Amino acid sequence: MTAPPGPVGTLTIEDRVIERIATRAVLDIPGATRHQGTVGSLLGSTAGRSIIGSDLPRATLRSSGSALRISLDIALEWPCAVADVSRRSRDHVIDEVERLTGTRPVQVDVTVCQLVPRREVQRRKSGFIDLPAPPEEPAGAEEVPS
Repeated sequence: MTAPPGPVGTLTIEDRVIERIATRAVLDIPGATRHQGTVGSLLGSTAGRSIIGSDLPRATLRSSGSALRISLDIALEWPCAVADVSRRSRDHVIDEVERLTGTRPVQVDVTVCQLVPRREVQRRKSGFIDLPAPPEEPAGAEEVPS
C-alpha cells in the first residue's frame, strides 16, 4: 500500500481554545495574577471593585482568515513594573499561541484592568479567603429566647 499523496482532513481550532491558551499563558509571567470580580459592585457603586464576570485574565480573539488579533485584560500584582510585565505578557502569549496552534497572532493588545496589592495575592496563594462581613442587626432588634 502506498500513502496518500497529501494530508487528509482538516484541523479547526475554535476561538475559545485560543482564548484559553492566551489566558493561561499570561499567568506564566511573574507579576501577572488572577483577579475575580466581586458581588459588592452589583449591589451599588463601589470604587475599585469589579462586577461578576470580570474575572482576570481574560482574552478575546478577533480573527480574519488566518490573522489572529487578541485583546488581553489582565491584573497585576502591585507594586510591579507595569510596562515590563505587560510587554512580557504580550510576548509570551504570542509565543505560546504560535507554539500550540501553529499560527502567530499579528496583534496582541494588553489592557491592565486591575492592580492587586501583593499582600492580597500572597494571602490568596496561602489559602486565605475574605468573607463578607455578617449583616448588622437593626437597632431595637431583640433576641427571642428559644
